[in-house]
Amino acid sequence: MSSLQTLQNRIRPRALLFMLLLVGAATYFEFVYAGPPTLYSIVLWIIVVPMLLAAAVKDVRSHPLYQPLMYGGFIAIGTLQYLDGEWYLLAGLFVLCGIGGLVAEFRNKNSSTHSG
Repeated sequence: MSSLQTLQNRIRPRALLFMLLLVGAATYFEFVYAGPPTLYSIVLWIIVVPMLLAAAVKDVRSHPLYQPLMYGGFIAIGTLQYLDGEWYLLAGLFVLCGIGGLVAEFRNKNSSTHSG
């Protein structure tokens, strides 16, 4: 079976519809209603939308790169929020949570490889 067919079998239709509606509404608000977007907003959107759409795929969390990429995404989101000049406390929280998650993830991977 090709990887595209397995992806089609793993997509949850209701979750995908909800995420598409959420992304559509948020895109309208961010880029049309709130005024012209900044470069940071566009890059942030490029990072956030795939993270949201990944939630509509079954068993995506079992992939070995899922958690490190999510935590890296948190760090990128926090950095972009900080550079955009808004929500400094939230930006710091994203960065700290991302770093803490990456440290915990690498610690878990190292302890599982050394224990056996």
